[in-house]
Amino acid sequence: MKTLFATLLILAFSSLKAQHMEYHKTPKSTVIELFKATDQKDWKAVENCFANTVLLDYSSMGNPASNLSPKQIIDAWKTILPGFTNTHHQIGNIQVTETKNRAHVFTYGTATHYLEDEKGNVWTVVGTYDFNLKKEGGQWKIDEMEFNFKYQDGNTSLPQKAIDKVAGKQSGPTIAEQNKKAVRTFLKALETENIDELVALFAENGKHINPYHSDIFPKGANGREEIRAYWTPVFSNFDGMEFPIEEIHAMEDPHTIYVKFQGNIKLKGNGGHYKNDYYATFQFNEEGKIVEYVEIFNPITAAKSFGLIDKIK
Repeated sequence: MKTLFATLLILAFSSLKAQHMEYHKTPKSTVIELFKATDQKDWKAVENCFANTVLLDYSSMGNPASNLSPKQIIDAWKTILPGFTNTHHQIGNIQVTETKNRAHVFTYGTATHYLEDEKGNVWTVVGTYDFNLKKEGGQWKIDEMEFNFKYQDGNTSLPQKAIDKVAGKQSGPTIAEQNKKAVRTFLKALETENIDELVALFAENGKHINPYHSDIFPKGANGREEIRAYWTPVFSNFDGMEFPIEEIHAMEDPHTIYVKFQGNIKLKGNGGHYKNDYYATFQFNEEGKIVEYVEIFNPITAAKSFGLIDKIK
């Protein structure tokens, strides 16, 4: 059994080794594998693309050229790249000049970096690359890598945020997670009739907007005191409310939350129920307070439930 297990390990290792050798059969395949492995954060594959010493030159972006080991390069990349949700390196117009044991690869490159839950969540860098490679044991290895910066676009603050994320400075919940939690707290405060908790979720100048009030229901409220006055009499008119959430999503801007929920409200007196579907957006400020709550519901359904159908114009 031990012999069989050892044989399987040897076969598996030989297969992996052959696979990596396949990547490095040509200078072009080595360069392609470098970008692919980097996006996949396959650091062992990244290391296999490099020679023992690499002249890494990003001086066009302000980082002086240095002779580094593959480990030093990877350790530096690990301080930022894992902080992005995704990275994508797209290369093209690859030109290869090859001699017996040396090669030069030129390519255009676009690096797109995406960080979820950030306002302006994409940072793109465009330029060209010059690689010099040498042949070692039948495999092409990169010993010089130069990036020639052309321009960048998008949110240029994302690199620092990615670095901070890797360093653990953003170990708490994301902006989107915090705001979605506040939405759930809002609906729970309605169910428990906790007016103080409800009002405290709003900014001083927070707004509650009912765009489809149809002149039957209140148009909304401006500011905390109006919001308190809006909701305080609501609780006394009902004998229990439930607002189960069906969908909740952060938008491209994580300060905006969309939620779809149901309203199941027990009416006092006749024992009936008012049910409606609600679609709402919550806009939060940087402090996590609601600055705008937009509530969309079917006013005809509401009017029928409350005996107000004759008031519909």
